[in-house]
Amino acid sequence: MNIGIMFLQIAANYLVVGLAVGLTMAITSNMLLTTVHAHILLLGWATMALAGIVYRLMPRCQDSVLAKVHFWGHNIGLPILMVSLGMFLYGVKSAEKVVAVGSVVVLLSLLVFTINLFRNSSPEPNG
Repeated sequence: MNIGIMFLQIAANYLVVGLAVGLTMAITSNMLLTTVHAHILLLGWATMALAGIVYRLMPRCQDSVLAKVHFWGHNIGLPILMVSLGMFLYGVKSAEKVVAVGSVVVLLSLLVFTINLFRNSSPEPNG
């Protein structure tokens, strides 16, 4: 499993979804989902693409268990966050607790990414 490539591929999907949400908002003049649009592009496209690039450039980071935890946490937490945030913005007040859960999962996954970066980003020995 090449986590760097997988992050980049999933990020590209978030790019398309984020742009589609933005275009739909512009066409309908309904800006209710602006927060969802921004989070899809920042946490989905930008953050995942950058993580993918980091993993491609730093194989020790990519090959660690922490990378797998980051991958699954981010990819489980972000859709939960985005769907529940959209529901909350459309008036489903009970979705607020689910927004919190998704947010915490994404935050923890990015904390794991940060720990991984500091633990495993030292230069490879020349061989």
